[in-house]
Amino acid sequence: MAAQKVQIDHIVILLSYADLKSPPPWITSNFTLTPGGVHSDGRTENKLILFQDGTYIELIAFIDDEPGRMMGHFWGRKQPGLIDFALTTPPPPGCTDKDTAATNYKHLRERIFTSKGRGASLGIDYFQPVDGSRKNPDGTEAQWKVTRPGFVGPAAGWHADYAANGSVPFWCHDVTPRSLRVNTASEVYTTHPSGVKGIAQFTVIVPPEKLEAYIDLYSSILNTRPVRALGTARLELEAPIQVPGLVKPWVFIETPGFEAETQRLDARGIEIVEVALRIGAQGGGVGLVKESIQEEGIWIHFLK
Repeated sequence: MAAQKVQIDHIVILLSYADLKSPPPWITSNFTLTPGGVHSDGRTENKLILFQDGTYIELIAFIDDEPGRMMGHFWGRKQPGLIDFALTTPPPPGCTDKDTAATNYKHLRERIFTSKGRGASLGIDYFQPVDGSRKNPDGTEAQWKVTRPGFVGPAAGWHADYAANGSVPFWCHDVTPRSLRVNTASEVYTTHPSGVKGIAQFTVIVPPEKLEAYIDLYSSILNTRPVRALGTARLELEAPIQVPGLVKPWVFIETPGFEAETQRLDARGIEIVEVALRIGAQGGGVGLVKESIQEEGIWIHFLK
């Protein structure tokens, strides 16, 4: 059976609860928001920024910023800003949506533990898929399975698992129809003031001494080979929906290139440092088309 193409599902931005309920201008002047809801654990609430390519940005907050809701949560120690990202795979032939997470988990762990690369030295593994859900404003319930990373061996422990979340992706596979979680069929929600149509690329910053290990681990997770150039490595992903004029998204694995990135790595640990969104301007080409967003823990660029 041919390997399933790994897709970028969504990118997660943590906000204060006040900013989630009343989004600041950097959000409302660039994006159309889709109502989300409260997650089944009662700890977090979200809103979505949906794109034509089927991907999205999840704006999430702990309800009332209450410390008790943060305690023990996989994002409970994260600082506001870009904190994590999710991958997905379509159901393999002959496999139902409900079975996709288990099938992906089996093949994912086979890739990680049969790899002879340096990624194994990081001690990162994935836990069994668990149930997740959210009540939508219309009363429907979106259900999914989430597969999250953690540490094994000498590095194992709940305190270490906090660090694993965001340093490598988690996985999200729908149990109910994807449209209940990501309603990209509505042009009202996928049309944005900034003109964004999809995710172009994003960058994960790692310590120099762990660069090769993370490149190897990401290669196993994404089931692809890196393209290397100018001291960086990029790995190709798919988008859930192919939009004419948009190229495939990429994830870059890099070391800090300037002092601000070094300071961010020291302060926040390994996680996404920046995201580039695609406008899909007529005539193609490359380059920025509008001013980037620079907020606390958030760097977002807009590409042609």
